[in-house]
Amino acid sequence: MIHYHEEIDIAGVIVRDPVTALTNIGIFATGLVCYLRLRKQKLDFPNKNWIYFFLLLGISSLVGVVVHGFSFYTTDDMHFKIWWAMGAIQGAGVTLAQFGFASNVLSKYKMLVISIVTLQFGAFALGSYLIGTFAIAKWHLALGLLPIMFYYIYVATKGKRAEMLVATGIGISSLTALVHGLKFSISDKWFNYNDISHCLIIASLIVMYSGVKLGLYEKPQQQVAG
Repeated sequence: MIHYHEEIDIAGVIVRDPVTALTNIGIFATGLVCYLRLRKQKLDFPNKNWIYFFLLLGISSLVGVVVHGFSFYTTDDMHFKIWWAMGAIQGAGVTLAQFGFASNVLSKYKMLVISIVTLQFGAFALGSYLIGTFAIAKWHLALGLLPIMFYYIYVATKGKRAEMLVATGIGISSLTALVHGLKFSISDKWFNYNDISHCLIIASLIVMYSGVKLGLYEKPQQQVAG
């Protein structure tokens, strides 16, 4: 069953939840810009994962434009499959961040952690397809990013500003779970919990990007990785 809050007609084109679709485009644009700017840098292998983290989250949100904005033109079954693809792409971005974290911070246990992380992604992708609930995506995000956040907070206490920015960005992103859980909305039709969550994600990507880029200048020989 397709759910939406508002439907408008723009020159004969039916657009649902236009603010949600617009903020989806905002996430895509932010992720793409972060990807393009970081791609110009000379990054080691772990840092390359951050490039694709930003890119995949952006692509996921571009798919989200169809999920939220153009569901009028999809059947229930097609809508579900597009929704699942959106979540899987986002989940893959989180998994790449975990890969980078394993390669850099947990290098001694790299293969073990990568194996566990791969199984986690497989369980998330299969579970979200079979159960069809966003709650599974929330757990995947939490398991993937919160350990990185907590470690970077620990490192930041030693004066590492880049890691503090990345941790802060993840913290901002984690607020979306609270917004979704409480369904906190300014307006159900024009600025609901989805729209607020999307704005938080845009802010989190900008802060995380600032941290990753700052790390390149702080440690030119051994850059910060995720």
